[in-house]
Amino acid sequence: MIRTHWKGAIVALLLGVVAAIYIGKLPPAIPALRGEFALTLAQSGWLVSAFNTLGMVASIFMGLFTARVGAWRLCMAGLGLLALGGAVGAFAPGAQWLLASRFLEGVGFLSIVVAAPGLIMQSTAPADRNRVFSFWGGYMPAGTTLGMLLAPLFIQTLGWRALWLATVACAVAALALLYTLRHAYHPPAAAGTATWRASAGPLRKAGPWWIALAFGCYAFNYYAIMVWLPTFMVGERNTPLGVASLLTALVVAANVPGNLLGGTLMQHGFRRGTNVCLAGLATALTCMIIFAPALPDAIRYLGCVAFSFSVGILPGSVMSSAQTHARTPAQVGTVQGMINQGSNFGQFVSPPLVTAVVGSTMAWDRMLTLLLATSAIICAAGCVIRVIERRLAESPRGIA
Repeated sequence: MIRTHWKGAIVALLLGVVAAIYIGKLPPAIPALRGEFALTLAQSGWLVSAFNTLGMVASIFMGLFTARVGAWRLCMAGLGLLALGGAVGAFAPGAQWLLASRFLEGVGFLSIVVAAPGLIMQSTAPADRNRVFSFWGGYMPAGTTLGMLLAPLFIQTLGWRALWLATVACAVAALALLYTLRHAYHPPAAAGTATWRASAGPLRKAGPWWIALAFGCYAFNYYAIMVWLPTFMVGERNTPLGVASLLTALVVAANVPGNLLGGTLMQHGFRRGTNVCLAGLATALTCMIIFAPALPDAIRYLGCVAFSFSVGILPGSVMSSAQTHARTPAQVGTVQGMINQGSNFGQFVSPPLVTAVVGSTMAWDRMLTLLLATSAIICAAGCVIRVIERRLAESPRGIA
């Protein structure tokens, strides 16, 4: 009987948090980077998107690669790349080196978020997996919040380069911890022998693609608000950087209990597609509050908190979808790669598209049209996912 190795599961969750810190460190640092490297607003947007470039085009391949290399090895390599990328960025003499460092960090991030769910499955008993995966859904907001909280402390005292070195230390510490607990992970007997064709099975199914679409729209909406919220508060409301970073971090932190709620609803019988629809509807309603100029700033800020919490239902529900849509252990990485592909595409296009819509006049209220459109897509995808997974439940061979 398989028993859960809780230390191994916790470390696997921690890897996602460490990787997400590399995302959270950047938004508060953008003003300092713009000042040192004379970056325009558009260039700042591409600096954010450079982190996701590889993920947008290679997540599925990385998922297939996981079945060949093994989840533990890929996570070790990912942490090494995060450390290397952070070190290159910390000593970057110019914007090009900084962009290159973000690309390396992006490769490391991609390796971890695709492979770490495999470590969770290897270290947990089937009865505990839904609960653990509900926590995995919160790795992004938890790590991003930590990054945003750490950033002002370092930037205002030691500078942004010290912040980059601190994230390198986090990656190195996580790498050492993962190596120490390597025996906690038990790969399937067929690990490393799965064929590309067998691992690619989910690519021929509709379900994972609809989940990836919903997650991509979620990422687009979430990134649109969380990346540019500090810029809006500092540039439009003259809020001090430290205060703006703290307020943004609180908004991001609200996503964590939303993730847990999504996992809890799943454990109590709610269908994944239903939760996705709820998240899409909540996004639309809260965005109308956020971008209502007639409302006081305090109410609009609370709308941001409500947005982050309610939309968190989606990742808390879909992160465990590999258990439904992967027919073999070798396909787990593929499903995770497809989900991450959607996420990275949404994150990649969000900053430059928002910049184009907002324009040089900083008309932030124009974002509402974009966010309502993607929210509608989330709701539609949720309806399709519900139908597909109902058919899967009725078919023992999973032909849907």
